[in-house]
Amino acid sequence: MKNVVTAAAMAALALSTGACSLQQSSAQQLNTTNANSRIYIGSLTCNVGGSTGYILGSAKPLDCVFLGKDGVSSAQYTGTIDKVGIDIGYTKAVHTIWRVYSLGSDRGPTQIGGTYVGEQGTVAAGNQAGGNWIYGGPNAEIGMLASGVVKDAGYNLATGVAAMTIRLKQ
Repeated sequence: MKNVVTAAAMAALALSTGACSLQQSSAQQLNTTNANSRIYIGSLTCNVGGSTGYILGSAKPLDCVFLGKDGVSSAQYTGTIDKVGIDIGYTKAVHTIWRVYSLGSDRGPTQIGGTYVGEQGTVAAGNQAGGNWIYGGPNAEIGMLASGVVKDAGYNLATGVAAMTIRLKQ
């Protein structure tokens, strides 16, 4: 319960202040910002389907494009994100961008498919603010982080564990 209250308070604060520090960057901006990072490998831009949250969780479809740090190499992915925990309300389809980090070997754009798990928390009251971090993929060497504000996203409170599975589009 303490996590729910904390997530709600942080999201309300972000929404009420205009969420200046959480504004979502573009994939190109993230790549430019992280150009000198040794572990940043690119950004995963996803269209996330809307859903109705049920008290214990939800599932949403994903359609994604990975853009490598070089700004040229790319690959398309499809998948799902499942949430377990408190998820009450509904969300519209949104666009989110994940920062992708390789904590092991260097990965090419076609080598990030797999299953990831981590923590997520979002609040939507018209606008949506929140963040997710997940870890997994090939050899459990990839970490992803997403945070930001989405306008007109729905009405929802969600906190808990997220599992995301992505696979290369054929």
